[in-house]
Amino acid sequence: MIDEAAELPVWLLSPLAVIGAGLLLSQVIGVLMQVHGWPKLYGAVIAGLILGVSGFGMIDGALVSQFQELFNAASALVLFEVGRKMDLAWLWRSRQQGAALLLGCVLRGLGAWAILLAFGLGRGEAGFIAAILVAVNPVVFTSMVSDSNASGVATYAGANTVGISNLVALLALAVSLAWMRSHSANAEAAFDGELLRQASKLALGAAIAVACYGLYALATRISKAQAGLRPGILLAALMMDLGLCSVTSSSALLSLLLMGLLLRNAETRENVFQAQIKTAQDIGYALLFMLSAALVQIQQLFQWTPLLAALLIFGARVGLTRLALMRSEAWSREKKHAIALSLCSLVGFGSLVVDNSLTGASYMSVMGANIMAALLALNVLIGPGLTWYGLKLADETHEGEEHG
Repeated sequence: MIDEAAELPVWLLSPLAVIGAGLLLSQVIGVLMQVHGWPKLYGAVIAGLILGVSGFGMIDGALVSQFQELFNAASALVLFEVGRKMDLAWLWRSRQQGAALLLGCVLRGLGAWAILLAFGLGRGEAGFIAAILVAVNPVVFTSMVSDSNASGVATYAGANTVGISNLVALLALAVSLAWMRSHSANAEAAFDGELLRQASKLALGAAIAVACYGLYALATRISKAQAGLRPGILLAALMMDLGLCSVTSSSALLSLLLMGLLLRNAETRENVFQAQIKTAQDIGYALLFMLSAALVQIQQLFQWTPLLAALLIFGARVGLTRLALMRSEAWSREKKHAIALSLCSLVGFGSLVVDNSLTGASYMSVMGANIMAALLALNVLIGPGLTWYGLKLADETHEGEEHG
């Protein structure tokens, strides 16, 4: 009996069992939240906070690292879906709207940079963090759209902005990271050398995307695969893409976004990918956000200076996005408010990078790290709710109806 009791904690703390328990708990709580009219993603938030570093400590950074490939695969589906929602033809035709959405990305970065400078961060470090804050969190936005079955002009604009913002953030992060590395105490190369290295990773990621998409297109044509069989071939191509990016240290984010872009803008045949794997995507959303919540340190919200900076940055993200939309006549006043709110969520360094293509995020000072931790804590707590409310404000949600 004593021996069995001694073995029990080992079973309880099995990494795979803990992840499974967390995912199960997030799904159960999420369904209960949805029944009462709240976003289902908050089930993942609650489960992550209970089991993570702010709760029982069963899910921490060490445990997450053991399943990095699994989490990268879940991220692959999310990032691919982001790229698949980007309509290049629409962005080109509606230049004013596309320019307004791009301007919002730029203003979010500049606004965050200015606030961080005001709180005493150096220009290089402020630029590094601001580059990350350009991006809108794809897990939050796509999950809220999926849960509420949202569709309409504001949702369409938001989906395109998520892709644009992540691309802009990736490019800005490559430049800022090259600057930080070239000016560190143990710098191995000058700025131009580091910039060339980052550009090479981006170019290699793009080449892998084109190659994997080419293999997907060739395989479907040779096998004459029916529409219902193509998702399996596409999933295989996505896994090849992610694996090749991982072993070559190229940019998986850019590569997976491009895979989605190519499917949306180059593939002319019927696309049933979304309908076939929606369940897998929903589970991926819950898993990724549960892990984000598990690694959040709620106590960071009780440090007043980082909290103040985080609140100012969060408010500036919404305000500057709304400012960028002001001159566009494509959306009504209410729709512009809705778009600005629905794009408030942010990503962390690890979520933006996905793989090991941009390692070395150890350039933050104590203040910078505290501000980013407070931002991520706020994002977990209020990001999904504000995004969900923004979609509601746009009057584009259709909860309870069947997804098309």
